[in-house]
This record gives sequence, structure tokens and C-alpha cells, in this order.
Amino acid sequence: VRLLLSATLADGNKLMKIEGFQGRNVSFKCSHRLAWTYNKYFCKDPCGSEKDRLATVKSGGRTESGRITLTKGRFSMYDNTTGSFFIVKVDKLRLNDSGTYQCGVDISLQPDYHSAIKLNVSQGIV
Repeated sequence: VRLLLSATLADGNKLMKIEGFQGRNVSFKCSHRLAWTYNKYFCKDPCGSEKDRLATVKSGGRTESGRITLTKGRFSMYDNTTGSFFIVKVDKLRLNDSGTYQCGVDISLQPDYHSAIKLNVSQGIV
């Protein structure tokens, strides 16, 4: 079972709740009107610095399809460079993946736009 949920990056006050099962994958869509032109990232709270980012997609790089996929371990981001969204995927969920994460858009010379993701991983049914 694969989930695709959506978060809209607005003022940092949105919280999307996601449920997943240990060993399974989960995907969700993060969007913001400026996501197509700026760097995007995904991190686990607290997101105090760039080293806390689990995955980042830099703006400006494009493939012929106009889309970029970045994979870093079990975390991947699919960037739709022609739209205002990106998709985050976490593979092989672990119980300790439960917690709060942030989808972020790194806006130059302004505070970043964030959307909070609350991920709850439950033990799978045997």
C-alpha cells in the first residue's frame, strides 16, 4: 500500500499527518507557489541548519523531462520543475522514523517556507 498525501507550504502553520507501517513506503506531495524556482528540502525537526536536511533538490538543474529525482538513502525527492510541487518518498519505514518533519522551500533573502509533516509509523500486522 502506497500513500500519496499533500501539504501546502504557506505560513509554516500547516500540519499534515501521515500514517505508515514498518517496512512499507510512504510518499507525500509538498507544494508552494514558488517551489518551481527555488531549492527544496526535507528534514526532521529541528531543522536548524543545512546539515539536518535529509534530502535537497537544487533549483536550476533539469532533465529533458523537466523533472529531477534525488535519492539519499531511504529518502528521495521527485521535483516537478515545471510545477509548484515536489514529492517526498520514504522507503522501508522504521518505527524510529516516527516524528515531525519539514518540507521546505529555500527562498532567497527571506525566511524559508515550511510545512510540517507528522509521521506515525506503526508496527505491521504479521
